[in-house]
Amino acid sequence: MKQDNPMIPQVEKLIQNPQLKVWEKEISRHLLIKSIRTVLDEIRTEWKLTGATVTEAEILNRIDGACDTLYRSRPLPVINCSGVLIHTNLGRAPLDASVWDAVKKANTRYVALEYDMIQGKRGQRNALLSPLFSALTGAESAAVVNNNAAALFLILSMYAKNREVIVSRGELVQIGGGFRIPEILEQSGARLVEVGTTNVTTCEDYTRAITQNTALVLKVHRSNFALRGFTCEPTTRELVEALPGRIMVLVDQGSGVLDHEIPGEVSVKEHLAHGASIVTFSGDKVLGSVQSGCIVGKETLVAPLITHPLYRVLRPGKTIVTLLEQTLINQLNGQLSSPMRMAQRSVDELRVMGENIISGLPSAQVTLVEAPMTLGGGSTPDEFIPSLAIKVTSHNSIDVLVQKLRSSNPPVIGKVEKNSLMLYLGALDNQDAEILSHHLSVALGDV
Repeated sequence: MKQDNPMIPQVEKLIQNPQLKVWEKEISRHLLIKSIRTVLDEIRTEWKLTGATVTEAEILNRIDGACDTLYRSRPLPVINCSGVLIHTNLGRAPLDASVWDAVKKANTRYVALEYDMIQGKRGQRNALLSPLFSALTGAESAAVVNNNAAALFLILSMYAKNREVIVSRGELVQIGGGFRIPEILEQSGARLVEVGTTNVTTCEDYTRAITQNTALVLKVHRSNFALRGFTCEPTTRELVEALPGRIMVLVDQGSGVLDHEIPGEVSVKEHLAHGASIVTFSGDKVLGSVQSGCIVGKETLVAPLITHPLYRVLRPGKTIVTLLEQTLINQLNGQLSSPMRMAQRSVDELRVMGENIISGLPSAQVTLVEAPMTLGGGSTPDEFIPSLAIKVTSHNSIDVLVQKLRSSNPPVIGKVEKNSLMLYLGALDNQDAEILSHHLSVALGDV
């Protein structure tokens, strides 16, 4: 009977090897040991089957690769050259570093999250968020939960359980991750009443559908698509004026445009000014903050939500609350969110950045081209932002270049178009630009 391969080092010796020890900090000692044992078991099995031996260097490289695979499953920082500013798969909007720095102490020490410093007793975690949102949007009150889907679910569960909710057929949407409006209504206990058609819904369609069991009308942001051509739908103002006063108008604004003028978007402030009872939206899209579901509207409707049992399930923790508060404070002080700042940069600014990046690279393989970007995050799905991209061609397969850039540290995420790699510049800062230039130089030298 064959014995174990004597060339296989002991686990403890491998843990101490400098090439592997660095992984303790990145994936934990536990997962490092697990990776070592998994690779050693594979090598023993191979040796018993084939008699093949491996060198210690090969063993180290295989373990290193296994650890790297685990490491790359973490939400690592990336360089976004995808052509989408608010990219859901890339964490949507990046937080401003100033926001993170401002709340660091509150998140590394005890913090008065639900403690009233004046009364010396339990307080309310929405205490400052509500007046901040009111100042920015004109709302009477505000509450925050984990995400926009949670916001809708909470409102429907409280005000529409076992009752009817009227929705236009043109707004029965599915967005990323399989989230469907009809399904969230069903799970909340509300009964969906569809009105109108895909392209045309009128005020009369809504009013004819009202019964004694109607709780509210829900207007849904279409997010990732738009209707064009022969279409018709009422504005929030027209709908509010047409409906009986007892019918709540709930608007899923979605994108988090508070009061900026963005083509194709009706802002939260405008929906409220036009009479919406409650408006919900995401905090990590155009608002440029953390993942959160923001609820603003009438005091008599918003304030009771925090007493609902579901609120305790969906409420945010101190990190979300403090980061969102600081984002709103910055905006009230005139600071634009990171997506809005990037969207407003001129093509001339981007051209200077692009020329610096490609300086010294082979001109036959890299060129600077006009390439409009999208805002993303379900905002303005058919509107584009003037921008530039580095168009990269390769003598070999473009897939090899894509893989090399995606394997770099930090990874570069671009977009393949017609056998070329497009590296959009609109989401880059100066530090990203320097790193991209280096990675691109290395990748092109290898392919």
